[in-house]
Amino acid sequence: MKILDHKQVRYCNLVQQEEETTQYLPGLIFKNKLFIKDKLFIPEQQKEAQEYGKKKFLENKGQIEYLLLEDVTGFIIWKESNEVELYTNGKKKDQLGTIDLDQLIQEIRSDKGVTIKNRRYRLKLYPQCFIGSELVDWLTKNLSITVEEAVKIGQQLVDKKIIHHVHNEHQFQNDYLFYRFYVDE
Repeated sequence: MKILDHKQVRYCNLVQQEEETTQYLPGLIFKNKLFIKDKLFIPEQQKEAQEYGKKKFLENKGQIEYLLLEDVTGFIIWKESNEVELYTNGKKKDQLGTIDLDQLIQEIRSDKGVTIKNRRYRLKLYPQCFIGSELVDWLTKNLSITVEEAVKIGQQLVDKKIIHHVHNEHQFQNDYLFYRFYVDE
C-alpha cells in the first residue's frame, strides 16, 4: 500500500460495464493504473485507514495495489481495478489506456508545458525545440507515470510523426537531445 497526497495523482471519471448496466464512478490515475474508491475514513481515523489498507493489500497477496490518499475530507482507500475504463465525454482514451494524445499535445505546447525555444549547441542554432529529458520530467510530474512510461509516450509521439529529433538521428530518449514538433518546422 502506498500513502499519497492528492497532488500526486490525477482524478478522472471511470465507467464500469456490468451485463446490461453502465456504472459511472469517480476514479484516479496513478502510475498509469486506474483506481476506484474502496473506503472512506474521517480525518481522525488515520490509523484505522492505514490498517485497513495494509489488510486489504495482504489479503490480495500484493496482486491488487491499494493507495491511501489524504484529502480535505479525510482518508480514502483507493483500489486498483482492471474492470473499469477511463472515459471523457464518452470517448475512450489513447496510449496505455489512459492518455488522450490530442489533449496531451495541447498541454505540452501550452504555457505550463515544456519550454519550446531556440537553442544553441556547438555554435549552431536550433529553432523552436525542446529537450527530451525535460519532456520526460514534465510527463512524469503531470501524468503521475514512471520514466519508462514517459519515454514510451515520447516514442509514440515520434512514431506518429508529431515530434522528431532535430537531425532525425535518434529515437526518443530521456537525454539532452533536441526534439521539435513537426508543426514548428
